[in-house]
Amino acid sequence: MTRFRTFAPAAALLLAGLAGFAALAAPALPSRAAEPAPTEAAALLRSIVATYTGQPAFRMTFAQSYAPSGFPDAAPETGTLTIQAPHFLRFDYDGPEGKLYTFDGRTAHQYVAADRQVMRKTLTAAEKERLPLLFLKPPAEVLDRFAAVVKPDGKGLLELTLTPRGESELRSVSALATPSGELKRLVVLDAEENRTTFTFTKMEPAKKRPLSDFDLVPPKGTRVVGD
Repeated sequence: MTRFRTFAPAAALLLAGLAGFAALAAPALPSRAAEPAPTEAAALLRSIVATYTGQPAFRMTFAQSYAPSGFPDAAPETGTLTIQAPHFLRFDYDGPEGKLYTFDGRTAHQYVAADRQVMRKTLTAAEKERLPLLFLKPPAEVLDRFAAVVKPDGKGLLELTLTPRGESELRSVSALATPSGELKRLVVLDAEENRTTFTFTKMEPAKKRPLSDFDLVPPKGTRVVGD
């Protein structure tokens, strides 16, 4: 039976292996009244939001890999990702399995045609932080939840690293982006140092997809597991 994972390679996904749907504790946030806003991080987050809300949807290719703590990355999975801001994701995986992962703003669906099974899970707020949609939230909301550092990668891109301010099963979430706000890489590191990495290429505008493409309805005869 295929185990439902937030984002995980089939052999080991965004978005854990990502390590599964772990229940993350929602931490109490410390007061930040005296802390200055991280201007560079806020500016980059605004650019990301502006980029991904500038068209009805965007389509891109992706490669996804998972590395358990202390081990190298497993062989990557590839496919096509649709981001329909601010709430919708659809990962269509390459390969004969017919693997598909969607998120409709509330519920994640993982479907594998070869198994004739779809798994559903309503995500908590903490679990949603493992998804690329984290970077499409209002910047002030993200910066209340995470400490942020931005640094250039030396190749014209900016690396934004988010670290939870309170207790969490996440160690960090990092994004590599262009100054204009196009995401090129996403790395999620959990508290046990298991790492899920996505790289994104060939982004292009796309037509808005119907809700049924994200609120997945599987073919007749498919076993449905979860809530």
